[in-house]
Amino acid sequence: MKTVLLAAVLWYAGLVQAEPLLRVTYPNIDGLAANAYGYRVLNLALRKSGVDYELSLHPLNVNQERARLMLEKGEVSAGDFGTSAEFEQRMLPVYFPIDRGLNGYRMLVVHQDNAGDYARVRSVTQLSGRTAGQGVRWSDIPVLERAGIKVATAPIDGLFRLLERKRVDFLPLGANEVQYLLDKHRADAPHAVVDSNLLIVYPFGRLFFVQKGNERLRDAIHKGLEAAFDDGSFQALLAEYFNFAALASRTILRLENPSLSAEFRKIPHKYFYHHEY
Repeated sequence: MKTVLLAAVLWYAGLVQAEPLLRVTYPNIDGLAANAYGYRVLNLALRKSGVDYELSLHPLNVNQERARLMLEKGEVSAGDFGTSAEFEQRMLPVYFPIDRGLNGYRMLVVHQDNAGDYARVRSVTQLSGRTAGQGVRWSDIPVLERAGIKVATAPIDGLFRLLERKRVDFLPLGANEVQYLLDKHRADAPHAVVDSNLLIVYPFGRLFFVQKGNERLRDAIHKGLEAAFDDGSFQALLAEYFNFAALASRTILRLENPSLSAEFRKIPHKYFYHHEY
């Protein structure tokens, strides 16, 4: 009897210990490596999830578009991107906005020769005769076009060169990334400045995505993000990357975002930043 009982205990213990190490690879976007916000949030989430994991960086330095392709091909395990209903169908999303929706708070990068023009803008219709620059396949394009704003697309470095040559009028970039992008591409657009007046706001968010079928990784990331939000470590990490005071005293232009999925709209309200205006 004791032998049978011992065998049962060992069998159960084997089941408990059978779950393998969760190995996760993240793309090295723009060469930021472990300093990238997405990488640090992912590491935080996995640490808070309680699972045994190993997180590594893919050695290739890539842009956002290449990172998407790598994720779809299974060359990396997880990536974070501005969401779209179409991409949510192709991949497995983690429905937690790691930017707290700040990608939908858009500041305008403009040519310094035209900076004064935007101080007088009070409505979206006043932008309808101008052309915005956006990256290839960015999820924001239909939002801007629906508001009557013309959009020209190019790779991110090309966008700044277009602005420098005045081939586009402004670049609406997420408030959480605008200064970093401006500094990074200063050589492409030495006369670019951040407009100090406008803030275009629409519902949006940056999510982690994993390949379909990898529910274990999706669930671990989601569990860890919730835990990090509840203990405040997520908010503290975001504050290292973003100065919320930059949103103060701006003219707000609100846009609708009809492209959001029903699942995205169900994300709890508390996870999004709410600007007081």
